[in-house]
Amino acid sequence: MTDDQTDPVAQEPHSDDEVRFSDFGKAGPAAVVAALLPAVGGFTLIGFTPTIAPWLRDLGFVGLLIYVAVFAITSGLAILPTFAQAALGGYAFGLTMGLPGALVGFLGGSLIGYYTAQKVTGDDAIRGVQKHPKWNVVVRSFFPDRQDDGANRGFWRTLGLITLIRFPPNSPFALTNIVLSSVKVDILPYAIGTLIGMLPRTALVCYLGAIIEGELSDDVSLKSTRPGWYMPVGIGVTLVVLFILAKLGDMAIKKAVARGELPAPEADTDEPGDPESD
Repeated sequence: MTDDQTDPVAQEPHSDDEVRFSDFGKAGPAAVVAALLPAVGGFTLIGFTPTIAPWLRDLGFVGLLIYVAVFAITSGLAILPTFAQAALGGYAFGLTMGLPGALVGFLGGSLIGYYTAQKVTGDDAIRGVQKHPKWNVVVRSFFPDRQDDGANRGFWRTLGLITLIRFPPNSPFALTNIVLSSVKVDILPYAIGTLIGMLPRTALVCYLGAIIEGELSDDVSLKSTRPGWYMPVGIGVTLVVLFILAKLGDMAIKKAVARGELPAPEADTDEPGDPESD
């Protein structure tokens, strides 16, 4: 949005303490679907992997192309989870071909998710953000290189934040696609940040898929696909990322207060021992 444009919604801010699901229009239900649907498809994919993987492998390069296309479409439309599909790539093609295939599938899925979310949610999410002054400040600080908000004003900052958000191994792919697309991040840092941020976890999952012996449907193979340390490490990394994002958001709010863009926090006058508070 250019400086000479006025957003009528932004002129009617709500309290940051009064956040309603309806504030975000179609973006809210879309986010719920993106968060829940892939988990359902994941169980189905794991069960059929021992059958699908040999079939794809026997098709050679054509099988790899089919794998990439299905990965992109189903992850972009929040039908199948990326973890199970990356494991399938390693299981079917090994690390040498499975990793590049999974990364291309990730990239294609992120682009499909990006443009699909924009078609479905429109401007609902960003208008919801603009109703809450602190949220608006944080989003503009995190992603200054946004569509219609000034060209290339913060490419590297946007790229760094997207890479950080994508890095945790349990970061929800489809949900993140919707959030980033809905707040109008620019497509170039979005795509590059997605590739960089998801490379480590994709390489790990493809490797685990490649070393599996036996069928993925039995208990032993399932445990070897996702080792015991994967979940606690993933949670730890996620907590660190959330802590960094919270600190950056707090810094953005404090700077906005110092510039006069946000009102200063009201001092608590009802302190213990104050006779007027008794």
